[in-house]
Amino acid sequence: MVSFASAQADYQARAEQWKQNYVNALASGREEQQQIQIRMMQEEAAHSQKDQASRIEGAEVAAQAEVSAGAAGVGGISLDNILTGINRKVDMKVQADKTNYLNTASQLTEELKATNTNIKNRINSVARPTAPNPLGYALQGIGGALKASATAA
Repeated sequence: MVSFASAQADYQARAEQWKQNYVNALASGREEQQQIQIRMMQEEAAHSQKDQASRIEGAEVAAQAEVSAGAAGVGGISLDNILTGINRKVDMKVQADKTNYLNTASQLTEELKATNTNIKNRINSVARPTAPNPLGYALQGIGGALKASATAA
């Protein structure tokens, strides 16, 4: 029965270790997820600022073109073509920035999903202990007693 008590104490120690690993894995995973979510918000804010800056820059270039055209006496279709070209370039830049943002957001979403797998892997890195079976130790004791009596006879 001494060996059962020892096995029980070992089981309790390993169970505590497993519980602590479980708690640590969850905490670490939550921290990773928070960092990714913060990065997602930062990327969204940066994209919004870039979009606004591109549109303002395009409007400024278009206004300069109109002023220059007016000063030079140019108007009509020629000016419309210049403004259309400017707007097209602005739209292309805005669309490229949007595509880059969506790609980054998609990557961060996948990283966020992967944290769940990382949490499970951390939890599973420590084997869940199983409680010792007292019946096995009792049978061991009986077997030992039978062997001893057979040897003595």
